[in-house]
Amino acid sequence: MSGEAKHESNNVGWDAMPPSSRAPAFVVTPEGTNDPDRKGAEAALHNLKQAQAEHPFWRNRFFKACTAGHLTKADFQFFFGQYYLYNRNFTRYLAALMANADNDYHRARLSENLWEEGGGLEKDKRHAEIFRKFLRDALEIDIDNTDYLDATRFFVREFLDFCLRSHPAAGSSFLSLGTEGIVSRMYTIMVEGMLKAGIAEEHLSFFRIHIGCDDEHAETLEDMMVSYMHTPDWYNTCLSSMNYALSLRHRFFESLYDALQGRKLQGVMSRIQARRSLAPQYPDPSLICFASGQRGAPLHEAEAERQNVKVSVERIPFKSEIIDTRVVRIPPGKLNERHKHAHEMILHVAEGTGRVQVNESTVEVKAGDTIFVPRWSLHQTQNTGDGELVMLAFTDYGLTRRAYQNEPPARPAPRREDAAVAQAVADAEE
Repeated sequence: MSGEAKHESNNVGWDAMPPSSRAPAFVVTPEGTNDPDRKGAEAALHNLKQAQAEHPFWRNRFFKACTAGHLTKADFQFFFGQYYLYNRNFTRYLAALMANADNDYHRARLSENLWEEGGGLEKDKRHAEIFRKFLRDALEIDIDNTDYLDATRFFVREFLDFCLRSHPAAGSSFLSLGTEGIVSRMYTIMVEGMLKAGIAEEHLSFFRIHIGCDDEHAETLEDMMVSYMHTPDWYNTCLSSMNYALSLRHRFFESLYDALQGRKLQGVMSRIQARRSLAPQYPDPSLICFASGQRGAPLHEAEAERQNVKVSVERIPFKSEIIDTRVVRIPPGKLNERHKHAHEMILHVAEGTGRVQVNESTVEVKAGDTIFVPRWSLHQTQNTGDGELVMLAFTDYGLTRRAYQNEPPARPAPRREDAAVAQAVADAEE
């Protein structure tokens, strides 16, 4: 059943109940909790929070890229520029839940949440204003001229619509377990990615506030949710509402990740479709011809005696957008690392003889032979001759480094590596 269908069925079920049966069996009061079955509540909350922690949302590609350090400042500019529409509307979600609350104490506690979100009497301490400061100072985003994606507008509209139309048990679960209760873990992942992208710690106060403090907002919403636990089908209502909030956010983050990938290809595709040449009418010969015996720019060099590895790789400095051309040199009797990568590759043997393994197949090669290495296939080359093995490697790295979001940043080419480091490089490539 889709999230929309769950949402609709929950509303029908609650609305069909007579007012007397919809009233909570107990409510949280300022004097304490009138709870006849606190152990039952704790067990239910434990199960709900376990389902929250295991939701597929935590495995979205944006989080994986944050953890791996694959995102740039420009990526975060785009992501948080879109996320701002959700952030600036957050008090509307609370206000919608408050309007639906059928208990005046719940409304009073929600009004405290709204007051704190709004910074009280200090407008510069509004959470939305602190976030705007982050956007302006850290990411240099023009918040007044952001073009929001349809996916962003849908996400914000669905959040508000659910809070407006749902019974307070569903709405409080949606905003507690499905929203406020994930903030600390979610922002910790984002901060990790931003620090790896070079965004200074001094700009991350908005996130640190939400990670480090004991957030009473989630507790208020959770107390409100628990107060309805003796109403019919309470647990399933809370579970489906929480799951819907997490699924909405999961789809939103995945949509933004897709958009990030599309943006990386947009410039290249636009130039191709516009038939725009990358070369002037009379290009410099050095930009279109790599002469025999010429050396390219050093790209990678590894040596590990125990693995019999010794290889150097040079990049031919053509001004290409898609094709990446390299020269691979392996001394007699040596191998390069066994590895795989996102780009596909054609190897042309210019000098020497060797043996190339692609997955479980091995071929003997000599000068003039050409080998195709499909993307993500394990491959390794050994020099079986008496002289240097020289190969030209033609890859589509210029395309995959844009299209494949998880491509790790280029590392400096080491001049020499011991066995442990060389093995670590090979493992990382695999």
